[in-house]
Amino acid sequence: MIVIVLPISIALAAAIVLAQGSNDLLGQLRACSAMERADRLECLDRLSHAAAPPAISAPEDGWIVSQTTSPLDYTPIATATISSREAAAGSTMQLSIRCRGGRTELAVAGPALPGRGDGYVLSYRVNGGPPVQLAGNAPAFGGGIAFAGDVVGLLRSLPGEGELDIRLQPRMGATREGTFSLTGLEKVRAKIEAVCKWPHAVARPNDR
Repeated sequence: MIVIVLPISIALAAAIVLAQGSNDLLGQLRACSAMERADRLECLDRLSHAAAPPAISAPEDGWIVSQTTSPLDYTPIATATISSREAAAGSTMQLSIRCRGGRTELAVAGPALPGRGDGYVLSYRVNGGPPVQLAGNAPAFGGGIAFAGDVVGLLRSLPGEGELDIRLQPRMGATREGTFSLTGLEKVRAKIEAVCKWPHAVARPNDR
Protein backbone atom coordinates (compact mmCIF):
# COMPACT_ATOMS: atom_id res chain seq x y z
CA MET A 1 0.00 0.00 0.00
CA ILE A 2 1.30 3.45 -0.90
CA VAL A 3 0.79 6.18 1.70
CA ILE A 4 0.89 9.78 0.54
CA VAL A 5 1.73 12.35 3.23
CA LEU A 6 0.78 15.92 2.43
CA PRO A 7 2.33 18.97 4.12
CA ILE A 8 0.09 20.27 6.89
CA SER A 9 -0.83 23.44 4.99
CA ILE A 10 -1.85 21.49 1.90
CA ALA A 11 -3.76 18.95 3.97
CA LEU A 12 -5.72 21.71 5.69
CA ALA A 13 -6.54 23.29 2.36
CA ALA A 14 -7.65 19.91 1.05
CA ALA A 15 -9.98 19.41 3.99
CA ILE A 16 -11.58 22.78 3.39
CA VAL A 17 -11.94 22.18 -0.31
CA LEU A 18 -13.55 18.79 0.30
CA ALA A 19 -15.88 20.28 2.91
CA GLN A 20 -17.00 22.81 0.33
CA GLY A 21 -17.60 20.03 -2.19
CA SER A 22 -15.78 21.83 -4.99
CA ASN A 23 -14.14 19.49 -7.50
CA ASP A 24 -12.66 22.48 -9.30
CA LEU A 25 -10.82 23.71 -6.20
CA LEU A 26 -9.63 20.18 -5.42
CA GLY A 27 -8.13 19.98 -8.89
CA GLN A 28 -6.39 23.31 -8.32
CA LEU A 29 -5.01 22.03 -5.01
CA ARG A 30 -3.53 18.99 -6.72
CA ALA A 31 -1.98 21.24 -9.35
CA CYS A 32 -0.47 23.46 -6.62
CA SER A 33 1.10 20.51 -4.81
CA ALA A 34 2.99 19.50 -7.96
CA MET A 35 4.73 22.87 -8.33
CA GLU A 36 8.13 24.06 -7.14
CA ARG A 37 8.16 25.67 -3.68
CA ALA A 38 7.91 29.35 -4.71
CA ASP A 39 5.22 28.69 -7.29
CA ARG A 40 3.42 26.34 -4.90
CA LEU A 41 3.20 29.00 -2.17
CA GLU A 42 1.84 31.55 -4.63
CA CYS A 43 -0.64 29.00 -5.97
CA LEU A 44 -1.83 28.10 -2.46
CA ASP A 45 -2.15 31.80 -1.66
CA ARG A 46 -4.50 32.26 -4.61
CA LEU A 47 -6.38 29.12 -3.63
CA SER A 48 -6.82 30.33 -0.06
CA HIS A 49 -8.53 33.48 -1.31
CA ALA A 50 -10.79 31.40 -3.53
CA ALA A 51 -11.72 29.04 -0.68
CA ALA A 52 -12.33 31.80 1.86
CA PRO A 53 -13.71 34.96 0.22
CA PRO A 54 -12.70 38.05 2.22
CA ALA A 55 -15.09 40.38 3.99
CA ILE A 56 -14.72 43.74 2.27
CA SER A 57 -15.38 46.93 4.20
CA ALA A 58 -16.95 49.97 2.58
CA PRO A 59 -14.31 52.33 1.18
CA GLU A 60 -12.94 54.83 3.69
CA ASP A 61 -11.65 57.93 1.91
CA GLY A 62 -10.65 55.80 -1.07
CA TRP A 63 -9.22 52.90 0.96
CA ILE A 64 -10.76 49.44 0.48
CA VAL A 65 -10.14 47.10 3.41
CA SER A 66 -10.63 43.34 3.19
CA GLN A 67 -10.28 40.86 6.04
CA THR A 68 -10.43 37.07 6.06
CA THR A 69 -8.83 34.03 7.67
CA SER A 70 -6.32 31.79 5.98
CA PRO A 71 -7.80 28.32 5.46
CA LEU A 72 -4.25 26.96 5.53
CA ASP A 73 -3.26 27.95 9.07
CA TYR A 74 -6.29 29.97 10.30
CA THR A 75 -4.24 33.15 10.79
CA PRO A 76 -5.94 36.48 10.01
CA ILE A 77 -5.32 38.17 6.67
CA ALA A 78 -6.01 41.86 6.09
CA THR A 79 -5.36 44.10 3.10
CA ALA A 80 -5.97 47.83 2.67
CA THR A 81 -5.66 49.21 -0.86
CA ILE A 82 -5.95 52.64 -2.43
CA SER A 83 -5.51 53.66 -6.08
CA SER A 84 -3.28 56.48 -7.25
CA ARG A 85 -4.79 59.76 -8.34
CA GLU A 86 -5.88 60.26 -11.94
CA ALA A 87 -3.24 59.15 -14.42
CA ALA A 88 -2.91 58.16 -18.03
CA ALA A 89 -4.88 55.10 -19.07
CA GLY A 90 -3.20 51.89 -17.95
CA SER A 91 -0.76 53.65 -15.61
CA THR A 92 -2.87 53.71 -12.44
CA MET A 93 -1.13 52.05 -9.49
CA GLN A 94 -2.43 50.55 -6.28
CA LEU A 95 -0.81 50.99 -2.88
CA SER A 96 -1.51 48.10 -0.51
CA ILE A 97 -0.85 47.49 3.17
CA ARG A 98 -0.96 43.74 3.75
CA CYS A 99 -0.94 41.61 6.87
CA ARG A 100 -0.52 37.86 6.72
CA GLY A 101 0.93 35.44 9.24
CA GLY A 102 1.78 38.35 11.55
CA ARG A 103 3.92 40.02 8.87
CA THR A 104 3.18 43.48 7.45
CA GLU A 105 4.04 44.49 3.90
CA LEU A 106 3.65 47.73 1.99
CA ALA A 107 3.58 47.24 -1.78
CA VAL A 108 2.82 49.05 -5.01
CA ALA A 109 1.25 47.18 -7.92
CA GLY A 110 -0.20 47.97 -11.32
CA PRO A 111 -0.45 46.75 -14.91
CA ALA A 112 2.44 49.00 -15.96
CA LEU A 113 4.88 47.47 -13.47
CA PRO A 114 6.44 44.42 -15.15
CA GLY A 115 9.28 42.35 -13.77
CA ARG A 116 10.31 41.30 -10.28
CA GLY A 117 9.93 43.57 -7.28
CA ASP A 118 13.64 43.42 -6.48
CA GLY A 119 14.43 44.86 -9.92
CA TYR A 120 13.33 48.37 -8.88
CA VAL A 121 14.71 51.28 -6.88
CA LEU A 122 11.90 52.95 -4.97
CA SER A 123 11.65 56.46 -3.56
CA TYR A 124 8.83 58.28 -1.80
CA ARG A 125 7.99 61.81 -0.63
CA VAL A 126 5.46 62.83 2.00
CA ASN A 127 3.59 66.09 1.38
CA GLY A 128 6.24 67.42 -0.97
CA GLY A 129 9.11 66.77 1.43
CA PRO A 130 12.56 65.46 0.52
CA PRO A 131 12.63 62.09 -1.26
CA VAL A 132 13.58 58.96 0.66
CA GLN A 133 15.14 56.19 -1.42
CA LEU A 134 15.14 52.48 -0.64
CA ALA A 135 15.32 49.18 -2.45
CA GLY A 136 12.31 47.41 -3.83
CA ASN A 137 11.69 43.82 -2.80
CA ALA A 138 9.76 40.91 -4.23
CA PRO A 139 6.72 40.67 -1.91
CA ALA A 140 6.37 37.65 0.37
CA PHE A 141 2.73 37.39 -0.66
CA GLY A 142 0.69 39.07 -3.35
CA GLY A 143 2.10 40.93 -6.32
CA GLY A 144 3.87 44.20 -7.03
CA ILE A 145 6.96 45.84 -5.57
CA ALA A 146 7.34 45.73 -1.79
CA PHE A 147 9.03 48.38 0.35
CA ALA A 148 12.23 47.13 1.97
CA GLY A 149 13.20 47.91 5.55
CA ASP A 150 11.11 48.75 8.62
CA VAL A 151 7.65 48.85 7.08
CA VAL A 152 5.82 49.18 10.40
CA GLY A 153 8.01 52.13 11.36
CA LEU A 154 7.38 53.74 7.98
CA LEU A 155 3.62 53.31 8.24
CA ARG A 156 3.61 54.77 11.74
CA SER A 157 5.57 57.80 10.52
CA LEU A 158 3.08 58.71 7.80
CA PRO A 159 0.53 61.45 8.57
CA GLY A 160 -3.20 60.78 8.46
CA GLU A 161 -3.74 63.28 5.67
CA GLY A 162 -1.88 64.75 2.73
CA GLU A 163 -0.19 62.95 -0.15
CA LEU A 164 2.39 60.25 -0.70
CA ASP A 165 4.37 60.43 -3.96
CA ILE A 166 6.02 57.19 -5.05
CA ARG A 167 8.61 56.87 -7.81
CA LEU A 168 9.72 53.51 -9.20
CA GLN A 169 12.87 53.20 -11.29
CA PRO A 170 13.45 49.81 -12.94
CA ARG A 171 16.90 48.64 -13.99
CA MET A 172 15.69 48.95 -17.55
CA GLY A 173 12.70 50.87 -18.85
CA ALA A 174 10.68 53.94 -17.98
CA THR A 175 10.26 55.42 -14.52
CA ARG A 176 6.78 55.08 -13.00
CA GLU A 177 5.25 57.61 -10.62
CA GLY A 178 2.06 57.68 -8.61
CA THR A 179 0.46 60.00 -6.06
CA PHE A 180 -1.70 58.55 -3.29
CA SER A 181 -3.99 60.29 -0.82
CA LEU A 182 -3.17 59.70 2.85
CA THR A 183 -6.61 60.80 4.01
CA GLY A 184 -8.15 58.02 6.06
CA LEU A 185 -4.82 56.28 6.67
CA GLU A 186 -5.14 56.64 10.44
CA LYS A 187 -8.22 54.39 10.60
CA VAL A 188 -6.81 51.92 8.09
CA ARG A 189 -3.50 51.76 9.95
CA ALA A 190 -5.29 51.00 13.22
CA LYS A 191 -7.07 48.04 11.61
CA ILE A 192 -3.87 46.58 10.17
CA GLU A 193 -2.05 47.17 13.45
CA ALA A 194 -4.71 45.24 15.37
CA VAL A 195 -4.75 42.31 12.95
CA CYS A 196 -0.95 42.07 12.65
CA LYS A 197 -0.33 42.77 16.35
CA TRP A 198 2.34 45.39 15.85
CA PRO A 199 4.79 45.86 18.73
CA HIS A 200 4.22 48.87 20.93
CA ALA A 201 6.03 51.96 19.69
CA VAL A 202 9.00 52.93 21.85
CA ALA A 203 8.92 56.59 22.87
CA ARG A 204 12.09 58.51 22.04
CA PRO A 205 13.68 60.95 24.54
CA ASN A 206 12.48 63.99 22.59
CA ASP A 207 8.89 62.69 22.23
CA ARG A 208 6.33 64.68 24.20
